[in-house]
Amino acid sequence: MVTISQPTKDLLDTLTTFSNNALTCPDDLAVVLETALQQNAESDLADLSFLAKFLHRTYGIMTRIGKDGEGYGRLAEEFGENLQKVVGHLHKLISVASPDVRHRFESEYLAMTPQSLNRLLALMYDLSWYKNWLIDTGNRGGPPLS
Repeated sequence: MVTISQPTKDLLDTLTTFSNNALTCPDDLAVVLETALQQNAESDLADLSFLAKFLHRTYGIMTRIGKDGEGYGRLAEEFGENLQKVVGHLHKLISVASPDVRHRFESEYLAMTPQSLNRLLALMYDLSWYKNWLIDTGNRGGPPLS
């Protein structure tokens, strides 16, 4: 279990408001934010949120144009490459969490099954709100979480 600190709770509240209550997995987003805080890994979190926004947008385009759409192959290739980067960042961030949290994240988000991919995309959607918030506040490198 990860104990969520007050600064992380405050940030999550800010993101919930900023997204107009659109976050899909706020508890797990809090875990990612908190583990970044515990590791002083705000730059890793900023990188992850950039990749998350890219994946969310790219997946939307791929879904819209379909497999036969122009450029789909290249988008799918970039999506796959960046998905692996996201998995690496998440593994690093959750490395400080308890074994039960690590196991849950690995099975629910990182297993690369169709179900875990859908959950991962939902978490990336939430992290894209974090990235949008960073852009709107003018802090592209990530705010100190503490």
